[in-house]
Amino acid sequence: MPRWFSPPEDHARPHIIKKVITSIRKYYIDPASTIPSLNLANGSDRQQRSERREACLDVLGCLLHYLDLVTLRVGVPQSDASFKGISMPFIAERSGLTLRRTERAVADLVKAGLLSVHPLCQKISDCVYRGYAAIRTISPKLFSVFGLGGRLKYERERASARRKKKDRKEFLKGKAKIDLMMDGAANKSVTLSPVGDRQQSKSKNSSRVEELKSIKEILNTS
Repeated sequence: MPRWFSPPEDHARPHIIKKVITSIRKYYIDPASTIPSLNLANGSDRQQRSERREACLDVLGCLLHYLDLVTLRVGVPQSDASFKGISMPFIAERSGLTLRRTERAVADLVKAGLLSVHPLCQKISDCVYRGYAAIRTISPKLFSVFGLGGRLKYERERASARRKKKDRKEFLKGKAKIDLMMDGAANKSVTLSPVGDRQQSKSKNSSRVEELKSIKEILNTS
């Protein structure tokens, strides 16, 4: 029996993702009729070897588990609301495969049209670049193969609505903090006795208020 991808126990995922992770296992038994493009990814008319099928399913299961429904990108949400892709060593470790087998499986998934990969790097100098985890995107056609295309569209719309609601809530929280800071800066009492110190303090407070007003205007127009 093949060894399937096993997600972390404390990771709750949407039902449609768990459903497709289970559905892709049919490929191991009947590759030619389940996902024909993946079966032909090795460039041969012969059926893909069982070890290679297992690796592809392990990696695909891992990528699906870390899938963002709204964008269909693979990665992990960050505390600052950004989204970080997962590295090849991370995928290999989670899939229980060697790095080389993982790379071959990813190459097969790309050839099969199930996955797109866009490398990321930052230029440090003329000859030096820093690499980052690539952007990997799952094709919606994979869901359609298992009759989940309509369901995927519905779930993506729901996920998008939830995200917009959450972003709006965070926006209003940030705006409220700015308002409070403006009130505090405007109402701050000057307790220093010398006239020069009072004038200097008022000038600083006025400058701070104007700075907060500028931030608020940016928030209101964003």
